[in-house]
Amino acid sequence: MAELQTKVEPVPVPALAPVEPEPPLAEAPPLEQKAVVVPPPVPAAAEETKALVVVEKEKENEKIPEPVKKNATGGSLDRDIALAEIEKEKRLSNVKAWEESEKSKAENKAEKHLSAVAAWENSKIAALEAQLRKIEVNICCSVIG
Repeated sequence: MAELQTKVEPVPVPALAPVEPEPPLAEAPPLEQKAVVVPPPVPAAAEETKALVVVEKEKENEKIPEPVKKNATGGSLDRDIALAEIEKEKRLSNVKAWEESEKSKAENKAEKHLSAVAAWENSKIAALEAQLRKIEVNICCSVIG
């Protein structure tokens, strides 16, 4: 079978006459121009690795250091840099976990000490109240008898 070939010829487009803008009815205040920030292109090595990172939001006054992104060429060099960053993040994560653990230990120890003091106070108060009742009974018996 023979294939049919058709030629597409461009159609001439008539030129449009320039349109004059109409004058505005009332002058509007000038609009603020906003800067558009374009995100940097993602390197190919970052697209290949899909590591998940858990980020916890902490108090506003604490600053979380962000890992520095380095763009390097070469597969093994990229891999080495990525592995070094992962090790660094893991180390920082372990340090934070240890700090939180020590903090909670100290808080628990302080709470235990405070509860021991409160229990001692309560026992002393109960003993003094018992002595007071005993003295009141003795006074009442001596006045009556």
